[in-house]
Amino acid sequence: MLGKVFKYEIKETSRLFLPLMMGFILITALCKFSFEGSISIFSDQSNILNAITGVFFLLYFIYIIALFVMTSVFIVTNFYKTMVSNQGYLTHTLPVKTSTLINAKLLVAIFWEIMAGLLFILSIILFILGHVNISDINEILKNFLDFMDYMSVYINVPSFFIKIFISTILTLISGPVTLYASIAIGHLFNKHRVLWAVISFFCIYMANQLINSVVTGFIADRYSAYNFEDIGASFSNGFMLYSIFYTIITTSILYILTNYIFSRKLNLE
Repeated sequence: MLGKVFKYEIKETSRLFLPLMMGFILITALCKFSFEGSISIFSDQSNILNAITGVFFLLYFIYIIALFVMTSVFIVTNFYKTMVSNQGYLTHTLPVKTSTLINAKLLVAIFWEIMAGLLFILSIILFILGHVNISDINEILKNFLDFMDYMSVYINVPSFFIKIFISTILTLISGPVTLYASIAIGHLFNKHRVLWAVISFFCIYMANQLINSVVTGFIADRYSAYNFEDIGASFSNGFMLYSIFYTIITTSILYILTNYIFSRKLNLE
């Protein structure tokens, strides 16, 4: 059942996300085309082309921000519309568990987050193409490997990258879950639910920031008088491990809370 709901959600959300991402691809292509033209042999004679290139680059950087901001906005919009607005009456009459609905929406949110990230990376690669040769790439890789070899004295490099990967996955999950929980908490109020959802989000955010600041300060203070090896170990084994476990715990709590509210406290009136 989760697969069917996921496919339906992908189909519905693509109406929002595909135009956004197609627009980013178009702006990237135009920016690349004008950039290549502006550095050609005719660039000295084409101030207009240089101006156009500047405009396209400005639009490109604006669109980068819009791509990630609107991805979050669309995730919130889709969840709110299908779970607590008038369309929620139809959603909650489906013969599907509430947890399945939430899981499907979460997977779709993660999918679009990954797509936005991949598009951004591909756009950077597109700009690099034609301006970086094999020897440059080899030099960059050599410097990177040398740096990793140097860092291996202070940290376990494979473990470090595994932690980064886990942290990235958890970030992709925790973001939408926090938004869903905020909407669910706002749903508990009879009036001004959107306002209470926004207030709930900022309360959750501020609480997380406060706790993280205290723990980070404690870890930094504990290792401030130690050598570089201890500081590196504290970051990898201290802060990163703390961050992973803290994110797992808080995300699990928010997920359970969201599922509980929509399963036991649903009130669409």
